[in-house]
Order: sequence, then C-alpha cells, then structure tokens
Amino acid sequence: MDTQTMEDGLMARQISRGESKQGVIRNLSAPQSSRLFAKEQSVVNLGSAAREGKILNRESSMTIAVVARDCKNSDLKNFISVCGSPSYTLRRESFRDKNLRAGASDCAWHAGGGPLNLNSENSAANPPAAKNPYRKALILSDGRKGHENQSIAFCELKGLEFCLCRIAYANKLLKLCSYVLDFFGLYFKIFKCDLGGSGTAADRKNGSNLNSPALNSSASQNSVNLDAAPNGTNSDAVSYSANLDASADRNLNFANFDLFVGAGSTSYYALKFYARRYAKPSVALMYPKGYRKDFSVIIAGAHDRPKPRANLKISPVSLSFSRPQGLYQPQRKSIGFIIGGPNSCFEMGDEILKQVETVRAQVADCEFALTTSPRTPRATESALAKLSWDYSVIYSREPINPIGDFLAQCEWVFISEDSVSMISEAVSSGSASVAILSLKRKDAHNKFDDFISSLVSSGYARRYDEALKKTAKYDLKEFVREIEL
Repeated sequence: MDTQTMEDGLMARQISRGESKQGVIRNLSAPQSSRLFAKEQSVVNLGSAAREGKILNRESSMTIAVVARDCKNSDLKNFISVCGSPSYTLRRESFRDKNLRAGASDCAWHAGGGPLNLNSENSAANPPAAKNPYRKALILSDGRKGHENQSIAFCELKGLEFCLCRIAYANKLLKLCSYVLDFFGLYFKIFKCDLGGSGTAADRKNGSNLNSPALNSSASQNSVNLDAAPNGTNSDAVSYSANLDASADRNLNFANFDLFVGAGSTSYYALKFYARRYAKPSVALMYPKGYRKDFSVIIAGAHDRPKPRANLKISPVSLSFSRPQGLYQPQRKSIGFIIGGPNSCFEMGDEILKQVETVRAQVADCEFALTTSPRTPRATESALAKLSWDYSVIYSREPINPIGDFLAQCEWVFISEDSVSMISEAVSSGSASVAILSLKRKDAHNKFDDFISSLVSSGYARRYDEALKKTAKYDLKEFVREIEL
C-alpha cells in the first residue's frame, strides 16, 4: 500500500470516528496535515469554506480602505512638506512597543467614531495618567519667559527633575497646520526641537544650569529606548534650520522622561506628539485654545473661564515658583513696590506715580524697595527713580529680579494690576501681604477685573485704597501636589 493510500485511509477512519480536524493535524506531519485538511474541507465542511471566503472578501475590503487611508496620509504629508522649508523631512512616527492593535497604521491618526481611537485619553497612544510617582519631566518651551516659568513652577512644586527643550516652527503656516492636524488626530514632526546652542540639554534643576550625566551620557544616547533611524541617528533630529544643531536632539533620550510639560500654543502640538510617541502623560498649562483638550492633565487659571472637563484642574492663580535670591536685605520694616507696564487692557502714566507717593506717605516710617519690569515705560522708570529708595531695581538699566526677596522680606508689596503672573506669584509665595495698584483702563471690564476680584473676595489680596489688613496666602504647592498623573 503506498503512502498516499495510507494517508487517505487514516483520514477516513478518523472522520468516521468523529475526530476533529485538529486531531487529524496533530497526528500528521506539517505537510501531510496541510493536504489532508484541504481534502477534509472539500468533503466535510464546504459551509465553513464558504464562510471563510466571505471573511476573505471582508478582509480584502478592509485592506483597500487602509491603502486608501494611507494614500490620503501620504498626500497630507506632501502638502505639509511644501509648506515648510525645502530641506525639511516629514516622518510618520512609529508606535513600536506601544501595544497598539496589530496592523494599525504606523502614524497616529483619527478617523472618528471607530472602536479604536488612538487619541482617546484611555488609549495606549495617550494613556490615562497613572498614580505612581514621576521623577523626570521634559519641558517643551516656546521661549516666552512667562510660559516657561509656569512650566518650571509646575516641576518645582511637584518635586520633579526637569529639562528644557525649545520648540519652534519654521513658519506661521506650519503652526497653522498644527491646529488642522490636531483636529484630525494626526501627529508629525513639523516643528523643530532645540536643546540649546551648545548641543547639550539644558537641565535646569532649582534654577541653575546643569548638565545631568544621567540624561546626556553616552549610555543614554545609545539606549535601545531611543527610536533611532536606520543610519543610527535619532529620528527626532531636525536639520532644516541653520540655527539648530541637529546633533543636539541626539543628546537627549526622550524615552527617559516620565512626562512632558508645556505652556503656550507653540508647545501644545509638540506636547501631544511626544506624549503619544513615547506613551507618557502630557501636562498642558494654561487653557489650550484651538487644540483638542485630550491632554492627560490641563491646568488652567480661573480667569481663562475654561469649560469643566474630567482632565481639567482650575487654579485661582497662575503657576509660579518664587525663592529669595539674596538681592535685598531690609534693615527695618519694609514696603515693596512691583511695577509692570501697559498691555492690551491697561495704560500706564502718572496715575501709578501718584499711588506710590500716597502709599509712601501713609507708612513713612518704613523702608521702601522698588523693582520695575521689562514692560515698564522709560518715562515711568525715570519718574520713579527720582524718588528716594532704600533699594531699587530699574530693569532697563539692571535686568535682575528681586521679587522673591520682596515677598520674603517685606511686610507689604504693592503690585500694578497689569500682570496675572506677578500677582499670582505674590499671593502664593513668601509672607508679604499683597495690595493691588490700579491703572488707567482701555475697556470698562476685562479678565484682570475678574481675576483680582476673586483674589480680593478670598482674602488673598487688597486694593491699594482699602484698609491695609493682612492678607492670606494661597497654597499653590498643595494644589499641584494633589494633581494625579
């Protein structure tokens, strides 16, 4: 009896005994089982084969849809490439080891309504913030000091080590594209990432410039966690800007950070890009207008009037962190004056000088200290400089910041009402009571009115013309500590 006849006989006996096709396969070698399974299918289970044909047709349809989608993504990439610099290369970002469904597209995208939403707060691409403690944060900065300081304040108040990374767009059109791409849930490297002119990461722990060996060591640079391009360079490196050292991006292992933090519209798209790429939490400071609100955590000031959301934390003040610099040491009870400048809501003229003189006359036995700001008009600075001061900083002549010393050393600080950040720092730091100096307004009502009124009603500040009753301090550190990541 030949081999083929034996195989056919064995199959017939097992089928007659009711054995399953899995039993047939287990009793035969791989090539034999393949042939016999095909025979069994043709004789015993034609209905199953028909169903499989339907499945194959459905899978073919899905494949066509995926190809069409990828073609659309390709067209979108070509469009963005035209918007940017000619030498700028746009990459579809890999999500290797992110536990995404097998066969999913290798870039983050959103079609809406489907069972797999890569942009959901509960998705693997942007997971919900875990409750375990974090230690290292990467701050994505747009270069504006006010925004950068809020990010630093978050890290300081949370007790995190942090590193600064500058984010910028080659042109305004690319930034405009970021809003459109975010709307559709598409995330590409359309921005540049600058880690400092020296090509090393600027690790600014506790206000100083440090180069952390843990972050910039050769071991870190060559880590397998780096998403490296085939030629061994970091695929995050950007080379289209002459002002950007492309090697700087290779000096930082993005995967080593526990979370990404950013403030300001320029940083928000990059914040989502890196959070999804490395499956880490994203913390957006200030209310991200124009972008979808699917960050892990959003921390916004009440004066921005944000709509309630599960991931939104509202603070009555902006995030700030203040510490004395040793610039001012009063010899007796002291009063500090912190003067800002005009903005879209206020003008600054002689009215500020009159209020300063009135306050000084009321507490003539005190020591007086003054600091102006980068926005203070030169005429106002000159007029203030003519008064006698025990300590003064005219910022246009001496760009230093003694506010931390004022808040720690003075009995009272009087602050012009034009700056949310300065007032926030004053009501949440040091021990000085806070009074607000009024300015000439451009509108009958503005966001500063609501912000200051809320602080006054809560006892955190007074108007300058009110009785000088000691004010309370808002515990900003406790507010940040309670935020779970």
